[in-house]
Amino acid sequence: MNRLLRDGLALVLGALTMLSLPPWGLWPLGPVGIGLWLRFCNRGARRWRDRLEVAVAFWLGAYLLGLFWMTELTVPGWIAAVPVETLIMALPLSLVPASGRWRALGVPAALVLGEAVRWQVPFGGVPMSNLALGQVSGPWLGTAVLAGPLGVIALVGVGAVIVERLCAREWCAVSWPAVAAIAAPIAALAWPATTVDATVTAAVVQAGGELGTNVDTPQRSVRLRHLDTTNAWQGSTDLMVWSESSTSADGPLEASDNLAELEALAGWRDTVLIANFYERAVDAERFRNATVAINPETGLADRYDKSHLVPFGEYVPLRSVVEPFADLSLISREAIAGDGPGVLATSLGDIAVVTSYEVYFSELVRDGVQAGGRIVANPTLASSYSTSVVPSQSLASARLRAVETGRWVLQASTTGYSAVVSPDGEVTHRSELREATVLAGEVELRSGNTPALALGSWPLIVAAAVVLAWCVSTARKRRTRAEG
Repeated sequence: MNRLLRDGLALVLGALTMLSLPPWGLWPLGPVGIGLWLRFCNRGARRWRDRLEVAVAFWLGAYLLGLFWMTELTVPGWIAAVPVETLIMALPLSLVPASGRWRALGVPAALVLGEAVRWQVPFGGVPMSNLALGQVSGPWLGTAVLAGPLGVIALVGVGAVIVERLCAREWCAVSWPAVAAIAAPIAALAWPATTVDATVTAAVVQAGGELGTNVDTPQRSVRLRHLDTTNAWQGSTDLMVWSESSTSADGPLEASDNLAELEALAGWRDTVLIANFYERAVDAERFRNATVAINPETGLADRYDKSHLVPFGEYVPLRSVVEPFADLSLISREAIAGDGPGVLATSLGDIAVVTSYEVYFSELVRDGVQAGGRIVANPTLASSYSTSVVPSQSLASARLRAVETGRWVLQASTTGYSAVVSPDGEVTHRSELREATVLAGEVELRSGNTPALALGSWPLIVAAAVVLAWCVSTARKRRTRAEG
């Protein structure tokens, strides 16, 4: 295959792999797309620069499609992010030998390392459009309880090796990857569930509205839609979750009329209310994204200020450099980051909380649960986007977080998707986009650890680094012997 055709095929296969992600959800295309690339573009590429070239072509195709949602926030950001994310994923794959027994371990290890790095850099990481999201409708979702999203990604790599070897008709070489791909979900099913401490009724409020609206949408109208939707609902609940930016405060929220209004609502409803404030700082140039817990008897109980901010959404990295080339009027104020684990003390016990984009970061949810959270609340907001891509990926992330932690997840989005997710990743209730609705049902307050909670991501990252280093070392020794 000539070079141009090979790179063109890699580009197409990268885009095809991204169709495994929500909203498309064609989960087999994750391992199939990478496996076809391994067989027809990567295999036999003896020189490192050739492997790097085809890896760059593959991930360029992947992220041109997979990150296209960014154009609704910032086209320059998308243009800058695509090559950066491409190189982060391509470099580890370029180190995997073109042949040899260690290749089957090297591919999953390279995918794990690449995704682990892109979840941290640049600007704190971009974990959206990751390979684990594409598997929430497949058989490997449950394995997140054992090793989190990186474990799911490792299995995508194992599946890709199976596809490569089947295409090469290497029937005997398929055996051990197939055993791993089958054994992992069986082991996950056999793992004991977390402990049920209590059962309560929970409600998630979606205020509704149009998609594709910007941050200048009047805060008052959003608050009133939440109030109208809540007041129109005739049910009763122990816990109610409102969405991100469901209300606001001009100054410290503790002294705001809107907080007093919510305290009265929680008392009238006899419910613990989780709501999110857009709290303007004293200087009026900045703001905090604060989630509060309000007890029905005592009022404000706790607050959590969002700690992991959205680059080009809640702040602009290198603003002075970017401003001459982009319209930053939609991000006129910069957010102030909070700190500490996301956990709220309430009369129902501790509730882990992650705000919006934070649901993509498994370690943030882990911190809140390990700090005592027995259920996870995720107030979020995706109305800036006109399509279902970001809402559906946020829901997929909630499903992964539920499985990893063994906790119920309550996701409240202003315009959708809002959902109630069980600890096995099943979506028990889900809204439609744009609608005003209340989702309610029984959920469990749980305690106890899962392997993913107890160990976190680092053991798998270290193991992947060791495997990839071994691959490089053995390939170098083999090449030295051949030249000698």
